Amino acid sequence: MINGTRRLGGLALAAMMFAAACSSAGASPTLAPTATPAPATPTAAMVASAMPSVAPSATANPVAYTYRCSHGDNKTLSGAGATFPYPLYTKWAADYLVQCGVQVNYQSLGSGAGVKAFTANTVDFGASDAFLLDSEIAAVATNGTPVEIPVAFGADVVAYNLKGLSAPLKMNGDIIAGIFDGKITKWNDPAIAAANPGVTLPSTDVSVVHRSDGSGTTSIFTTYLTDVSTDWVNTVGKGDKTKSAGKTVTWPVGLGASGNEGVTQGINQTDGGVGYIELQYALANKIPFADVQNSSGAWITPSLASVTAAANLATYPADLRFNLANTPAAAGYPISGSTWLLAYQDLSKVMKSKDRANALVDYLWWAIHAGQAENPTLQYASIPATLLPLDEAAVKSITWGGTPLLP
Repeated sequence: MINGTRRLGGLALAAMMFAAACSSAGASPTLAPTATPAPATPTAAMVASAMPSVAPSATANPVAYTYRCSHGDNKTLSGAGATFPYPLYTKWAADYLVQCGVQVNYQSLGSGAGVKAFTANTVDFGASDAFLLDSEIAAVATNGTPVEIPVAFGADVVAYNLKGLSAPLKMNGDIIAGIFDGKITKWNDPAIAAANPGVTLPSTDVSVVHRSDGSGTTSIFTTYLTDVSTDWVNTVGKGDKTKSAGKTVTWPVGLGASGNEGVTQGINQTDGGVGYIELQYALANKIPFADVQNSSGAWITPSLASVTAAANLATYPADLRFNLANTPAAAGYPISGSTWLLAYQDLSKVMKSKDRANALVDYLWWAIHAGQAENPTLQYASIPATLLPLDEAAVKSITWGGTPLLP
């Protein structure tokens, strides 16, 4: 576990957060066989028992910009979706409650469930680590046009539970694909050994843990594998790239667990376990994770710096739907991704009061400005300077009956 300790740094706060977020009264995670994964649905039974207790920042709004805290009698907002940014959104909620007196209740259900809740209009905002597909945009059309706002960037890490290793393993796309499509079954497989000369690898069985719910973390991971491995596409997608990447895929091997929290527990409790989780979950739980070879041939450690390099695209599409898989950035980590907050463009169609609509846009505006100061403290990359004006325009496009809610 030296790798996990080496990378933990000053994340005592995150460790406390995850003691609450990633445990459930000491019980083991529920693992489902691959053959019968059940997509998550936004029900109360899936909601974390309580928000982690997180102290607000000692420093008030550190960014020089104008923001409002208008909420009238509306002092709560609800959101649901991605588990990938849950540590960050929990910290934001603690800060925003102090700064604006509004409680933001966020349910860490998975991106698939978040999109469903957003589509059903049972939350004020949705959250997803995958941008909305054309079919999903069509599904929400009865409520209006969705606005997708990328607010943070993180890394999917290949985390593993192997005893006695003193340094992080190195993995390339072929190795990762081989592990998760079932062709690599032992940790001393020749492919892993070739990438890690001088490392004594155990003959332990490879035990894959993957997501059982609709997941943006899965979308980031499988989009990367689809981009780098023909074998992955042929095995998982039967040659069809639309089936080898997405929030859900048909896994050839492994056991499924719900959320980054469930996969984290599954890896921790399985000798030889391996899975893909967001970087912060690995750091907070001291789980070792691999360095991954990027498209430039460099071995890249998942980190704030390498995610930031991947996130700095030359240009961003006007609709803010993009992916970072297999980044061309020489110093970029190749399994990086964005996470989006989702809102409707005309809130008069989906909200009962203008006060609530104002509270939502004020929170979104705060999140893309002052909230960004928290991103690096939890190892999420902040919004690049070239992307921020597009995010600002997206938030300013939100209206009440066609009239902008922000000046």
